Amino acid sequence: MALSDDRLEDLTAIFGRDRVVREAPEGTLWGSSTGPVVYAESEEEVQRAVRWAAEKKVAIVPRGRGAYAGYGHPVNRDFIILSLERMDGVLEHSAGDLTVTVRAGTTLSALREHLSRRDQFLPLDPPRPELTTVGGAVVTGMTGPKRLKYGTVRDWVLGLRVVLADGRVIRTGGKVVKNVAGYDMNKLFVGSLGTLGIITQCTLKLRPVPPVEILIFLEADDWKAVYRLSRRLLDSSLEPAAVEAINGGAIRLFSEDWSAPCGLMVGFEDERPAVEMQWDRVKSWAEEEGLRLRFVLEGEDAAEGWRVLGQSFPCASDSSDGEVAVAVKGITLPDRVTEMLGAVDEVSTKGDLQVAAHGGTGTGVIRAVFRAPTERLEALTAALKRLRERFEEPGGYLVLEQAPLEVKERVPVWGRPPGGLFLMRRLKERFDPDGRFNPGRFVGGM
Repeated sequence: MALSDDRLEDLTAIFGRDRVVREAPEGTLWGSSTGPVVYAESEEEVQRAVRWAAEKKVAIVPRGRGAYAGYGHPVNRDFIILSLERMDGVLEHSAGDLTVTVRAGTTLSALREHLSRRDQFLPLDPPRPELTTVGGAVVTGMTGPKRLKYGTVRDWVLGLRVVLADGRVIRTGGKVVKNVAGYDMNKLFVGSLGTLGIITQCTLKLRPVPPVEILIFLEADDWKAVYRLSRRLLDSSLEPAAVEAINGGAIRLFSEDWSAPCGLMVGFEDERPAVEMQWDRVKSWAEEEGLRLRFVLEGEDAAEGWRVLGQSFPCASDSSDGEVAVAVKGITLPDRVTEMLGAVDEVSTKGDLQVAAHGGTGTGVIRAVFRAPTERLEALTAALKRLRERFEEPGGYLVLEQAPLEVKERVPVWGRPPGGLFLMRRLKERFDPDGRFNPGRFVGGM
């Protein structure tokens, strides 16, 4: 919703003309971002913006680099976008303690580059790390295939600095691993979609870079073979970093010439003898279960293989080119992942749609990216509704992670509400009683 010229001039007087942009260019497409952008460069400026918004009764949409501008419903009142992309950089890296403190606008790719100089890394692998900021990863709770080995975002957050709705700054957690005093407030903000406060700094745990990383890419003729091998692997003593079932659309992200209908990507990260032993075991089992080896990648090539899978995820900065792209996340039981990936293929085939989908057979998290020409919008929305029914019938969830406004107008973003929604509402009322941050964007209209 547009602000009046008087309010825009007021913002410009406070922050300067080079720090206020009248409208975010990606807003119209993604339906949650159309509004003036204020670029903050310090925590004090974030506080100033929050207090101005409280005085003028204007909402705030916190933003990093816009990687997840299409996440959630459109904001339901006058607002400004408060961009933290200029608040980047490493503030403190304690290599001996395996911790790092960064400003929230630091991208994951920039942080990875910095940490690699000391042979350390942050084990979070959401899609599009070149656009995903640390703060964005925390508030969305985004993870990738290596969630199987390394867990979720909340497992790696030691401490946060957060600007609350009244402009106060609080610090949660600390800067050391052995910090158990008081309530674990960090977990309130992880996955909150910026509805409780604006994160300005993050202190994170790190890991040493594993000596060897490999990626095994296997193809199969049916989902049953993928299921058998993945369950055999996960029920064994092996310790994979990721076991990701992939459909034919995901396979063709690597080469248009590959025609297998499904497959399995398996990653290992460890000392070389351990990696080689586990690879030998997987190779033998794959032959027994009827899967074919396409390739094995090591080191940076393996990392690039996982990156290719994540690059299919659409972002607000991508060009549409007459195409509608929708990214969905499905949650189901781990042993139903291949079944639900089959359902993804089924609805896409029925609707004559393109889809690249993959799911962790040890985590139960499925991601699928549907693409269709704009004239196929109705077929796309019908497919999404059918797919949601398939996920929700056995108790799962399906969420639209990225979708244009015309899709959100036809398909609810969040689906059925989670069981703890009443607690989430109570927390929102406590931390943001006036609904200042991202109003209406989160689940349940929060």
